[in-house]
Amino acid sequence: MEHHASLLAQWLTQVLHLTQHPWPGFAHGAALSVLERYDHLLNAALAALLAMAITTLVRKNLARIPGPLQQVFEGVVGGLKDMINDNIAHHGERYLPFIGTMALFVFFNNLFGLLPALSPGTSNWNVTLGAALVVFGYYNFHGMKEQGFVKYWAHFAGPIWWLAPLMFPLEILGLLSRILSHSLRLFGNIAGEHVVAGIFFGLMPILLPIPMMFLGLFFGLIQTFVFTMLATIYLSGAVSHEH
Repeated sequence: MEHHASLLAQWLTQVLHLTQHPWPGFAHGAALSVLERYDHLLNAALAALLAMAITTLVRKNLARIPGPLQQVFEGVVGGLKDMINDNIAHHGERYLPFIGTMALFVFFNNLFGLLPALSPGTSNWNVTLGAALVVFGYYNFHGMKEQGFVKYWAHFAGPIWWLAPLMFPLEILGLLSRILSHSLRLFGNIAGEHVVAGIFFGLMPILLPIPMMFLGLFFGLIQTFVFTMLATIYLSGAVSHEH
């Protein structure tokens, strides 16, 4: 997919007087600064900082009578807690901080696609792959911690010992394929939506942007839910003793 640096990256390039030069085999040889080349990392970092800033603000201003922002976050936390408890039978609350962090990170990245100066970090596969790898490492670590190293990996061999040489490689291949499916699903949907929205904005820049922004917000919420739900399901399968 053709690379278009975000307006923020272009502006920072001018303000900071960053050197622009062609990157071999990238963007058709266009001269780009390091921020323009890696603007997906810039937007992903901004999404992470925004998530930390807003959650810190809510935490410092907790009140018995909640304001609008606190009410929103209480609803989000309550919804995530219910989702985790519905999928993880025992002590699901211990995984809420991680699932909540991933949900906010993905959502704010998706949300950046609605802002003119930014682009969604999740429209780049490097960002979604990194998020999927973090989830992969997290649920496998807790699976080994909860069940023990040997027992956790032994269940991939299947219930019949003489089929283990066949079952184990297939199960491990299926486990690794989750990284691709988890990352590509989010990347493909957000990148496609971002490109389509840009095309429609170019065709009808006056009337169309408002309904498209509402549609983009809804689409970003759906993709955040799907990514978070899959992470929860993978985690549930890893820590469940009945698995």
